[in-house]
Amino acid sequence: MKLTEYLTLLCCGALFAACENPVQDDLNVDNPENYTRIYTVNAADDTSKNTLVFPLERDTSFMVYANLSGIRNPGCDVTVKFRVAPELVAAYNEKNQSSYPMMLDGSYTVENFETVIPNGKYISSPVRIAINSRAFDGVGVFLLPVSIESVTPGLAINESLQTAYLRINGYYTENPFPAYDKSSWSIAGFSTEEAEATTAYPNRGRAVSIIDGENNTYWGTQWRSAKPGPPHWVAVDMGQARELHGLKLRARAEAENSDVPKSSGNPRIFNVDVSDDNLNWKRAGAFTVENRIENTVYFDHKATGRYFRITITATQADFYQGCLAEVWAF
Repeated sequence: MKLTEYLTLLCCGALFAACENPVQDDLNVDNPENYTRIYTVNAADDTSKNTLVFPLERDTSFMVYANLSGIRNPGCDVTVKFRVAPELVAAYNEKNQSSYPMMLDGSYTVENFETVIPNGKYISSPVRIAINSRAFDGVGVFLLPVSIESVTPGLAINESLQTAYLRINGYYTENPFPAYDKSSWSIAGFSTEEAEATTAYPNRGRAVSIIDGENNTYWGTQWRSAKPGPPHWVAVDMGQARELHGLKLRARAEAENSDVPKSSGNPRIFNVDVSDDNLNWKRAGAFTVENRIENTVYFDHKATGRYFRITITATQADFYQGCLAEVWAF
């Protein structure tokens, strides 16, 4: 058999997904059964087949299929058994330079790992993976490797398409978390501040303004005797360890009692870190936001700590001075 004829046959196998039934004749190929392979189409490098993005306000499900390719129909039903393969997460992340965590316990349920490709067909009934949104701890991507474990009868498995690395990504359409009371909060540190006190607003310009509950005050970084550019940072002591899912930030306004954000200086790119001791910090999230009067950001995964720190690495209009009117944690 010539190489060109072999390649043509492989292409025919790839077209099975567009046909109702596999090819029935042998096309004059020696040992046609040697070209039969079982695989899962969900293992293809195609986000429509391996990625689920869904609102965390409701549960949903993901369907995984077993597929048949080859020249000769095996002449019987084919039973394919899948399994969840958490041991493959580390190797996947290393290969793809990613850091996806394995799906959390209780966040998914597989009703039945076995499925059947009926005789004369190329695709199985679905393996349904139920997604429990209440078990998610943030809006980051989780990884769920689902791999073909066995095939009955003993047909060969296409090893390059044996495992589907499902990427599960939830998001919030509305914030389900109440904001923490910040009446006992204090400022644990800051890079610089520039006092702009008025009779009505003695804290204006100071870092403490971001926790005083007053929209007409703001933290502004130094501009009189020096004009340091980003990064600018401010740290908050919540008084006790809290479970954090994200922050809401209010920008400095153009004028008092206004909901129009100042055109320059408000955070554009910033990091959030958490700490138990105000010394050792762990990154909770990195964000880029538009210049809105309020922005809500969610952590990829919940964080716990007594302190949180906001580090502004770029401001709106790339202005040297940074400013922020108010912050809430939830």
